[in-house]
Amino acid sequence: MDRIGKDELVALILALASDMIAAKDELNTLDGAIGDGDLGITMTLGFKAIEQQIKGRPYADLQAIFADCGAAFADNAASTFGALMATMFNRAGRVMKGKAAIGPEEGAEILKAAVEGVAKRGGASLGDKTILDALSPAAEASERAALAGQSLTACLEAVLNAARAGAEATVQMRSKAGRAGWLGDRTVGAKDPGAAAFVLMLESAANFMMRGG
Repeated sequence: MDRIGKDELVALILALASDMIAAKDELNTLDGAIGDGDLGITMTLGFKAIEQQIKGRPYADLQAIFADCGAAFADNAASTFGALMATMFNRAGRVMKGKAAIGPEEGAEILKAAVEGVAKRGGASLGDKTILDALSPAAEASERAALAGQSLTACLEAVLNAARAGAEATVQMRSKAGRAGWLGDRTVGAKDPGAAAFVLMLESAANFMMRGG
């Protein structure tokens, strides 16, 4: 699959929704180590809303798909991470305005916009032990792979590897943002749940691409 059009995007997001809902307990456990233990609930609420919103609905363009996903999360998963998910979907929609398909270049633009949106909305920086520590290196890897002329599948593999390394690096970090920041040094030794969730989403997308949709 070299490019992702409207139908492929809907199918990918529905596959992602199914996988993330299935990961509810895993995400809650990860979040319980340094947070409220409800990340899996947030993702389940958001992605179930997305399923109801986009399944079987005809779309005129990619921007509308992302916009509906953002609205579904914002309206049904009221939490800090839910707001970040909504932001990422909405930023992706802006990037894809007037574009017919997602290729390597568009994928890199989407991830760059996601980094900017999450940093602004969450008020965090790289190294604060948040989703940004997986998202930012993923965006950089995506841009490098796209500039090198790699295929969309190869770009996604590079993105996934970078995100995994970034998420793993959070184990040794001290949380400096959000509720986890209150725990300070006690967060060292636990992986950031937001970064881990981002990796799970990328793994889902990679599996979708490997299956050919």
